Amino acid sequence: MLDLKAKLAAAGLVSEADVKRAEAEKRAKAERRSGKPGARGGKPASPPPRPQGLAVASLRGKNKGEIYDAVRRFVDRVRLDPAAGEPSETAQPFHFPTPTGRIGRLVLEPELATQLADGSAALVAFMSNHGLAHAVVPAEHGRSIAEVMPKWLRVLAGDERAGLIDKPEPEPEAEATAPPEPSDETPDVTSA
Repeated sequence: MLDLKAKLAAAGLVSEADVKRAEAEKRAKAERRSGKPGARGGKPASPPPRPQGLAVASLRGKNKGEIYDAVRRFVDRVRLDPAAGEPSETAQPFHFPTPTGRIGRLVLEPELATQLADGSAALVAFMSNHGLAHAVVPAEHGRSIAEVMPKWLRVLAGDERAGLIDKPEPEPEAEATAPPEPSDETPDVTSA
């Protein structure tokens, strides 16, 4: 079966030159859309922008809400683990310390657990829109998050800031209920 261009040319409605010109325009338009070389003066399309690092210096004087928002958007861009969905059958539980001394658990794919073990990835906490959440990010990005919020770096091999645990403060009631120390002077109760 003949295509429409051939049928129109056979009927004498368009010339062969009109068909070639239309095909050339169509090709040029497709190249402009796809960004291939040859369009716009032969410049190739620029590669997609790489994720920029966290602007640690600009976050130093900000309030908590601005820091939470910036870190959340940054983690969403650079995280290595999937943000949603079910884990595969080969996924394994990964345990880590929290600042309160409790143990947290994530279910991670084996390659992510290996990256955490060898130090090429870090496990960080961040404030998501639904509360505290955890994500696996490249190690250098985990270090930059730790510059802003040190307790958010949960696991990073070779970094002393990872896994910091809050020291419990002594309870003031325990000091107040302690028995008084005996003194050398005893009151004289016989002289009444």
